[in-house]
Amino acid sequence: MSLGIRLDLLADPPMDGSLLAVTGELIGSDDRGGTTRGMVTDAAGTVIALITQRSHLLTVDGPPTDPAVEFDAPVDGVSIRDALGVRETACGIMELPASAFAANGIGNVHGGILLCGAEFVAMSALEADGSLRTTSIDMVFVRPGDANDTTTFRAEVVHRGRSLAVVRVVAVNASGKTCAEATVTVQREI
Repeated sequence: MSLGIRLDLLADPPMDGSLLAVTGELIGSDDRGGTTRGMVTDAAGTVIALITQRSHLLTVDGPPTDPAVEFDAPVDGVSIRDALGVRETACGIMELPASAFAANGIGNVHGGILLCGAEFVAMSALEADGSLRTTSIDMVFVRPGDANDTTTFRAEVVHRGRSLAVVRVVAVNASGKTCAEATVTVQREI
């Protein structure tokens, strides 16, 4: 189970459909958990992103027995935001409705979806106009969020300078309990 993920974005990913390569390695582990590190590169070998994930080990009795969730994949060209149905309710506040697309294998909101939501709401809070680019997201997972319920993201701009902004994001479940907290760092395009 993920305790936290840090994503550092070093370059914009290609938008032409070209393949990306993802590599990862175990950095260290013990009886409680482990840390992994990953890298995303484009076809030319340019590093697009670096990822560090901290995990907690859980004891399980056997393989999952829940049936697979069936759904129709979105058609080509549909954005993640649209496929998930994310909606902005106010500047710096967004809702992710119940969605099979948001679920991980045990029915909780997937950590990658929480990362996407954090970036979406950070840009909303900054009233981004296209001149801003996310450079890092550091997220801590506090408790699971049920993908069958609404998850709400709230952003607070901690710092906004001429070239750099820092936004704190909290994701809460339907009962108002925090699922995840993130720090999103954004830079102005040059």
